[in-house]
Amino acid sequence: MIKWDGNVRDRTNFKTEKYLKINSCGFQHMPLPCTVMRKKGRVDYQILLIDNGNCEILYKNKKYTLSNGNLVIYTPNEEQEYSFSPNTSSLWCHFGGKIAEELFDSCNLTGGVYFLNPDKGISESFSKLIQRFHLSDKQTLANASLLELIYHISKAAAKSGQNRNSDIITQAVTYIITNYNKQLTLDELAKKAGYSKSRFSHLFFEIAGMSPIKYQNDIRLKNSCELLLSTDLPITEIAQSCGFNDPLYFSRIFKKKYKISPTQYRISG
Repeated sequence: MIKWDGNVRDRTNFKTEKYLKINSCGFQHMPLPCTVMRKKGRVDYQILLIDNGNCEILYKNKKYTLSNGNLVIYTPNEEQEYSFSPNTSSLWCHFGGKIAEELFDSCNLTGGVYFLNPDKGISESFSKLIQRFHLSDKQTLANASLLELIYHISKAAAKSGQNRNSDIITQAVTYIITNYNKQLTLDELAKKAGYSKSRFSHLFFEIAGMSPIKYQNDIRLKNSCELLLSTDLPITEIAQSCGFNDPLYFSRIFKKKYKISPTQYRISG
């Protein structure tokens, strides 16, 4: 696992007296596991959108796993820590300005994790923002794209019932992460959330973008990747320790997700 201290030699972390200014932004693809830490946070705002793969977020001492379409917003001076799974792609933007706080307030947005479905408006405005920022004559248009991005995030959050339902699903997500290697059932998860099985499944898919069982399997596979690279345990033991009672099933879904077998993954390093 690669670990990077984002507070070291960060030349884009600064306040501005302008009304709105993008400090840095970009698109990144992580072929290997990578953790970014900023114990002191940053002095500006950050939006991190997961485009493909999974990213584990530690936000205010709670862990969340983000997948395609999910995002996190960090406000100034908030501690940051997030870990990308292998082959995860994301879009990010750091920005500040006199109207930044007022902008979030007017859009009913705060710092935190947002389990949104993949949204065309969000992805297109984010991509346009990045393209324009890196062209010297398009800085004003980049700011316009940032305003458009924040608007689309606000709209998507309101549409998905983010404020009320995300807390319930977040608790379920945290429970799954904590007990990923146990044989959880839909009945158990729905009962803990206080919903019927069908309602819980619908809400979970709406907010997390996948079923509870697929979400649990993704967490199990992520942990199996860690064990394959950091230990010499036999693959059968790794499968069992991650909650897979059938090693053949484990190998089959591992290869389906990562396009190589567990053995090949370990050899590739």
